Amino acid sequence: MNNKVIRLIICLLFVLLAGCSANSYDLKLSTPKSFTPGQTTPIQLKILDQNGKAVEGAKVAAILDMNGMSHGDLSVAMQETENGVYVGNVKFEMEGDYTAIIQIDKNGEKTKTEKRFSIVYNNDAQ
Repeated sequence: MNNKVIRLIICLLFVLLAGCSANSYDLKLSTPKSFTPGQTTPIQLKILDQNGKAVEGAKVAAILDMNGMSHGDLSVAMQETENGVYVGNVKFEMEGDYTAIIQIDKNGEKTKTEKRFSIVYNNDAQ
């Protein structure tokens, strides 16, 4: 009897864990490799649900934090340009490694995810 209770608890935990990941998204962040100081640089985010379908009509924002620096975060409002593709413009001040904290609000369900990327100065712009 004790063994059956343990098995039941384990099965319930698996069901609970599967339910907790129901709101996760597949995010593909696209950033240029370089930027030109003083100009805005577009970043793009493609959001897919667990079935691979584009997530449309979400409110999406990103906060960019430069790793290892405490000079403030860059806040980016992102607009949907096509099905499940969201674009925002950033005015980078420094090259380096960044973490994008991506906030998605879809029908009142909020999700927060982090993506990392690096960007350098565009040497051809000088």
